[in-house]
Amino acid sequence: MSKPLQLLAIAASLLLLAVLLNAGVFSAGWRWDDPSILLHAHQFSIVQDVLDPAVWQQFSPANLTPLLILSMEIDLILAGMSPWFFYLHQVSLLAAAAFLLFVLLRLWCEFRFAVAGGVLFLCGLPTMMVAEQLMTRHYAEGLVLALLALYGFVRYLRTGALSILTLAVLAYVLAVMAKEVYVPLPAMLLCLPEASWQKRVRASAPFFGVLLFYAIWRSWMLPSVTGGYVDSASYFSAAFLQQVVASYLSFPRLLSGGTWPLFVLLYLLLIGYYLRQKYRHSQHAVHGHARSGWPLFTLLTAALVLLPLAPLAQSPGIVQADRYLFAFWAALSFSMAFFAGRFADGRSRPWLLAALGMLAVLSLVQALPARQAMADVGKAFDVQGDFVWQQNDSVAYQPSAEVLPALWFVTGLIELKKAISSETSPVVVVDDIYLAQANGKALFAYDPQCQCMRDQAADAQMRRQQLAVSLRPLAPMSVRFDYQQSTVTWQFGPYTDGVYQLVSDRIGVIPAPPQGQMRAILAEGASFYVRYQSPEGWQSYSDAFLIKHNGPAINWVRE
Repeated sequence: MSKPLQLLAIAASLLLLAVLLNAGVFSAGWRWDDPSILLHAHQFSIVQDVLDPAVWQQFSPANLTPLLILSMEIDLILAGMSPWFFYLHQVSLLAAAAFLLFVLLRLWCEFRFAVAGGVLFLCGLPTMMVAEQLMTRHYAEGLVLALLALYGFVRYLRTGALSILTLAVLAYVLAVMAKEVYVPLPAMLLCLPEASWQKRVRASAPFFGVLLFYAIWRSWMLPSVTGGYVDSASYFSAAFLQQVVASYLSFPRLLSGGTWPLFVLLYLLLIGYYLRQKYRHSQHAVHGHARSGWPLFTLLTAALVLLPLAPLAQSPGIVQADRYLFAFWAALSFSMAFFAGRFADGRSRPWLLAALGMLAVLSLVQALPARQAMADVGKAFDVQGDFVWQQNDSVAYQPSAEVLPALWFVTGLIELKKAISSETSPVVVVDDIYLAQANGKALFAYDPQCQCMRDQAADAQMRRQQLAVSLRPLAPMSVRFDYQQSTVTWQFGPYTDGVYQLVSDRIGVIPAPPQGQMRAILAEGASFYVRYQSPEGWQSYSDAFLIKHNGPAINWVRE
């Protein structure tokens, strides 16, 4: 088979595998941040998102990802409000990333191990989680572009073709516009064990030029150059560092579940085999010094992939192998195939391929049920999103527990529907304190048993009575709330046990610790209460307050 046909066959096979592993998403609907992304794409142009900080920060004050908006807008133009096309695009990107991992591995490893690297990537839980969430498109798109940049860089070092280097630099420009996690790529290129040090310095110079321009652009577009959802001042505290280390140590368990000791053991055995074979080869190779750079490059890559995750360990926390571990999983898949295939010979090849096959199986054992749990949560969004899109304000709607903390899904969908069709949407009842808004209307809520919407109007009176019984309207409470420069700072009291929640018919019901800080976008002028739920079962609400960005801080006490 000719090389072009071979590459086409591999690309088709990886696409087929990606489709088979993620077939359920093609019947999915809008979820999580999707309506907000589509609404922003409908309201503003890509030029505004790239050049106007005020416009971009309406979407995100913490991240700079305009390529996500553009990518979703292109799908919107091509397919309208047809989610299946968006998911097809998403799965195709994952297949493309797997194919590019194969192509990269072929630069240093034999065919079968390169294929194994692409398959491993598709079998991982982070990859399947990204397939379930359109809002994570930028992680997949950014990885494809970063891998293209890396491949083009190596090809330039080997051929000296300036056209290839130009395309690689352009791919890197787009990658950093997709997601910040791919910004550190130039450091990897500089240290890649390929060609001479001097040639790598010259070839990586334009990438560092892009990096400098990106830093200036980011400082212009965002209120803080650092990413994440917490203030960078906390990064140097001992508590923060402990959280980061604990989070990193949890990654093997998140990726392979209860079988993580076996997963780690197999990975360490592959590293051990590689180091042993490298030492043997370096005794005889004229250019053995070049090969010695791979272990150092591996450590550097691990650092560059892990460091951007550090701010997320504190907030919102890395508690599952989702998009936050996507780039990490791609690097891990590459390294597993590389360590196995770099020095494979006729005697070692069968057991090395068997080890990679076992790693894929261990990944799938964790990924399939965890992805199904994510799909079940996604189904709640699908059904409720369809209900909001199809119904009008003659009915009321109670968002489910999955949707309440992400009420921007509902409000974004309502605004998008109004912008596109000028039609009304159901009245949203986020909490029993708002039940009066549903008077005289059928009240629908999501039933997870049938995965459908059911009329709950008959229970409304009973819920009002239960609220009256549990309510202590005069219980002591205190609220300090400040919203400055897209950062929310709060302190609730006086109780240290129990649960505090922000309750708003425009923001949702958001659990919060007694004190904290977070970058966020909150609806200007939205009213909200702070609710305290005690361990004994009683609850109390604060007075109603209004969101005022850069306004005076709220200081309220009830003694």
